[in-house]
Amino acid sequence: PEFRKNFFNLLRSFYELYVVSHPSPKKVLFIRLSSIGDILLTTPVVRSFANHFPETQIHFLVKPVFSDLLANNPYIHRLKLWKGNLRETMKELKVENYDFVFDLHNNQRTLLLKYLLGKPNSSFPKLNAKKLFFTLTGIDVLPEIHIVERYAKVVIPFGVKLDSGGLDMFLSRESEEYATDLLKDFPKKPVAIVLGANFETKRWPLEYFPELINSLEKPVVLFGGKMEKEDGEWIGTKISVPFLNLAGKCSLQESGAVLKRCEYVITHDTGLMHMAAAFKLKIFSIWGSTVPKFGMYPYQTESCIIENGKLRCRPCSKLGFDECPKGHFRCMTEIKPELVLNRILSGK
Repeated sequence: PEFRKNFFNLLRSFYELYVVSHPSPKKVLFIRLSSIGDILLTTPVVRSFANHFPETQIHFLVKPVFSDLLANNPYIHRLKLWKGNLRETMKELKVENYDFVFDLHNNQRTLLLKYLLGKPNSSFPKLNAKKLFFTLTGIDVLPEIHIVERYAKVVIPFGVKLDSGGLDMFLSRESEEYATDLLKDFPKKPVAIVLGANFETKRWPLEYFPELINSLEKPVVLFGGKMEKEDGEWIGTKISVPFLNLAGKCSLQESGAVLKRCEYVITHDTGLMHMAAAFKLKIFSIWGSTVPKFGMYPYQTESCIIENGKLRCRPCSKLGFDECPKGHFRCMTEIKPELVLNRILSGK
């Protein structure tokens, strides 16, 4: 541990020495390849850096499937798309001759990419060891800090102060027109219901949704990916309020434009929760195998966390599982529709 501490202190010294000698970089690269929420959570850092260095060219490397999230961002001068392999991506990045690389992904792929670029760089602290310790022992050793603030650590040595503007998602005129036309016949603002999540242990039981939706007595829009399309159709047969099932039918831009026009959002711990935060919507988020303490709770927007805090087995994973490791899935099944309804009606 002492050697590791001294090693990282040495790296930071080199980093700070570089910053002192290069106070205003001409061109920088931010890296976050995926996914929806993670990318949106980097936007306050990019904006804060851009406002501090208005003359600096900012490029952002992302996977093509997520480029919609950043396509209209005025703080990013050029999007660089991951080509599917390192060699093709490096061909495009090498010619840019970046002054500095900010790695907000920090995995083996981006480590190799930074090495091949051969430019000064820094990576955000992932805290994976502390998260693993928490899931294995139930002992919380994590700092009280949102992941946006951990992302911001890479730019703080440049004198950049993280602003309080929250997350960004900028919509195209076409997506705005699409959403306006889609919702023109709704009697009032709908409630957004997000069905999807990458892992089953982050999903509220599907059979709970109809009871909750009918109790709300409000029009709803169902969001999700292609995997949730049939779930949305099934819910549509069980509810008595006006609804739209957009699961698997919209681009990220279109989903964002419709989401922006909703009254509030009911969601799991998933990417669209952070998209809702970008539009400053009120969020009611239902948590299962993961916990807000990991630092991924809604950022800079009004929110209500709904979780089963009585279980010693939570969190069981920092990402989630395809099935409950204990076999009971009480973290979600014990959060009944009536409980969620009461939290929504009380607003807290």
